[in-house]
Amino acid sequence: MAKKFSFRLEPLLKLRANAVEQAKNALGIAHTNRVQKQEQLRAKEDYLAEILQSGANGKIPAMELEAGWHHRQVTQTEIRKLEQACQQLLEIEDLKRRELAEAMKEEKILEKLKERKSIEYKEILAKEEQAFLDEIGARRQGASGRFGDLG
Repeated sequence: MAKKFSFRLEPLLKLRANAVEQAKNALGIAHTNRVQKQEQLRAKEDYLAEILQSGANGKIPAMELEAGWHHRQVTQTEIRKLEQACQQLLEIEDLKRRELAEAMKEEKILEKLKERKSIEYKEILAKEEQAFLDEIGARRQGASGRFGDLG
């Protein structure tokens, strides 16, 4: 019966592959969140630009002017908060990217180790097979010499 290669660290390799998948998913979620937040920020900035361009023509009561000023201030505050949130999400995304790179590196190390062990296994198997064939050849050589002497 033929021997079969088995890598004793296969469960660990599967765990590393699973960690890579989880890191990819986490990075994707972080990227999606950041993109959504940036879209909100662009929408707010566009809204503020629209407010500023629709300035008053003519006479406006002081209350409306003050209300408009406060509204612009609140919108600018919201924009600053969105910018901070985008920056935090960018940092989180960068962290997730580094975690993914580390997980991929660990998985690659185990894959290379598995490949090396597989090559070693094949070399040992080839040596055993060659030794077996040499033994068969030696036995045939010895057997043919004995039968040749009898005749």
